This record gives sequence, structure tokens and C-alpha cells, in this order.
Amino acid sequence: MAIAEVIKFEGPQDALVWKFPVEDFNATSQLIVDETHEALLVVNGNEADLFTAGRRTLSVPNIPIARKLIEIPTGGDSPFPCKVFFINKVHQMDLLWGTQGPIALEDPLYDIFMHVMANGSMSISVSESRKFMLKMVGFRDRFDPDDLISKFRGIISSHVKDCISKIMINGMLSYFMMNAHLFELSGVIKERLDAIFDEYGIKIQYFNIETIEVPENDYKKVSEAKERRSGRLIEGYTWQEERQMMIAEKFAGNQGTMGNVGGAVSGFMVGGAMSGSIAEIARNALNPDNIPAGKPPKNAAGTGSHVGNGASAVNVADFFNNKGESENAAAERASGNSSAVCPKCGAELPENAKFCLSCGEKIQTTDPNMIVCPGCGKTVPKGKFCFECGYKFASNVCPKCGANLPEGAKFCLECGEKI
Repeated sequence: MAIAEVIKFEGPQDALVWKFPVEDFNATSQLIVDETHEALLVVNGNEADLFTAGRRTLSVPNIPIARKLIEIPTGGDSPFPCKVFFINKVHQMDLLWGTQGPIALEDPLYDIFMHVMANGSMSISVSESRKFMLKMVGFRDRFDPDDLISKFRGIISSHVKDCISKIMINGMLSYFMMNAHLFELSGVIKERLDAIFDEYGIKIQYFNIETIEVPENDYKKVSEAKERRSGRLIEGYTWQEERQMMIAEKFAGNQGTMGNVGGAVSGFMVGGAMSGSIAEIARNALNPDNIPAGKPPKNAAGTGSHVGNGASAVNVADFFNNKGESENAAAERASGNSSAVCPKCGAELPENAKFCLSCGEKIQTTDPNMIVCPGCGKTVPKGKFCFECGYKFASNVCPKCGANLPEGAKFCLECGEKI
């Protein structure tokens, strides 16, 4: 029976765990641990003493835990059985990972279904040797970085897919926006993975998403949608706005109405910069408290709606979704606030809307005895002056809606009131 006199690391340099081949020692055996490793003694399947860098004799005082597990002779000549595992503490660099299978999701900005794949690299190190051996290695003779990635591949894939889906959908970030901020997104997803790896005594030193890819056909579709949207933004409107203008034009029937519809849908325009950094948007999207119960609303910017010129914020999706409501449901909604929803179809209305953008219903917005003051925009009783701001009502102002009238007009161009 061979008795090891010197126990030291002699395994492959890239091995995360390597077991010393001899398992019989005595109280004079020397244990040498270099600065890149820790050594764990295992007796009868139980983890015992853990040693950091240095040279030690396996005498009774130096191995108190092992001494309790077995009867170790004090003379120094009789052998005792013990396994020694060397755990590599060096950072393991460029470990490759990838999602298992594509993520089928809808781009929140371009409304195109895509099959998203992600891959990248990571660096890890063993932070707690005891926990790592017990929960990950299981005292096998050797454990390599490839073995670690093999064990974690499913966990990494499922969490990355979950994070990307939630960030895109809940954060309202398009495929192109995700690809433009891989560094920030990598940091946010690393925060989610840190807690999982910590359970196994592993620390993620860095986590990098190198690419977020889609099949060629999907990329072609979303690229074409991006080009179309860019052209519309240059012209001053988006696809949703174009659809609303077509609906309004179909039902309105006069040119004056279109001016008001244009003002109403101006709320859908890209009216400001995205609030917060990409990392903050991603963290909020992954926060369960911030995830909406229903489908998130869409808008031109892919984030929050921005409304100008005092108009109320209007959700484009609401106009289309409300089409499917029954008349009873619409009436029930309208009964709560007749000035905010269409009395016919129940669709939400922009402020001072003359016609419903969903069904074309003409909306009675003011009392016949009231007038909208051109000076302050408030609805006030008819008279010679506005009691809010003192504005003097001229004779060329519509008595119903307050719009200016051209000379000789017989009807108001805004509301159709007979003059």
C-alpha cells in the first residue's frame, strides 16, 4: 500500500477540480497548495478540512475535522484513508454559452413575429470551494469548465430567453434597439444570473451577450418595416397614425374635421427622448411589480407616449381593440364618462374630438349655450366676453365651438354649425 509523502496539484491547468490519485496518508505526509488552488480533504464521503495556499504536515493538530471523522494514529507511521481534491480558483475565461432553441416573440415596435437566438461568453471563478464541491462536483475525480457549462447550459438558456422576451415586450424595445445596447443588457442579465450561480459557490466575473440573431427571413421583414417607419417619421407620421387618418377620413366626410383629427393624432408622434437608460428600462421590465397584467400598449417611440399642444395621451391600440367590444360593453363604458369615450362604440376619444376615430360617430362635446374661448381654450357660457380670461368674442367666431370664421361664412368649418 503506497503512502503519499507529498500531496500537491499535478493535474491539467484548466481543470476546475482535480483529485490526488493516492488516498492513503500518514501524519508525516506533506500537503502543498499553490496560490491558485484550495485543497479539500474528504473522509468517508464527508467534506473535512479546507486548506489555502501554503505547505502543511497532515499531523493531528492540522486536520481537526478529519480527526473527528476517523481515528488517526498519533505515531505518524500508520496510514489513514483520505481523499484530497484541488479546486482551481483562477478565473475561467471565455466560456461559451447559447440559447437552446429560438425565442418566438413579436417585435413591439414593428409588430413582426421573430425567432430570436442569443449567444455569448462568460468568465467564472469558484468563490466557495465547499459549496461548489457539494452542490456541483459531487467529489468526482475531475471536473472541467466544459462540465460546468454543460450543467448550466439549460439554466443560462432559459434565463436569457426569459430576460430578452420581457425586456423587448415589457420594456418596448425593438430588435434593433436590443442589438445596439448589448453591453448594458449583458450587465442586467448578469445581475439575474448572479444569484443562481452563487447557490453553487460560483461567481460570474463577466457575462457578455455577443449577438442577438434572427433568421434571414425575419431580419429581412423587420429591416423593411424599419425602413418604412423611418420614411413615415420623415413625413411626420407613423403607420398607426396613417391608419387612424384613413378611418377618420372615411367617416368624417368634410375637410374641416381632418384638421382636428390631425391635432388629435399628433399625440402619437415621437415627441421626446426615451426616459431613462437602457439598463434602467431593462431592470424595470424584469421587475415583477412593473409587469402589466395585459398586453403592453404600443406607440411610435417604443416607450412612453409623448403628447404635444395640450392634447391628451391616446393609445393607438385602444382604438383598434375597442372595435371588438359589444354594443352593451361600449355603452357601459360610455355611461361612466361620455366625454372620454364614443357613445356608439366605446372607443377612447382625444380631447375635444368632433368625430370618433374608430366608427366615425359625430361627438357632441359642448352644450349649445356654451362656447370655447379662443383665448384660453376653456368652455364658457356664451356672451361678449370670456369670464375666465376676459377675451372679447368677435363676430367672426363660431357661437358653438369658438373657431374663427372666414368672412361671409354660412357654416362653421370646424363643427358645421349654421351661422
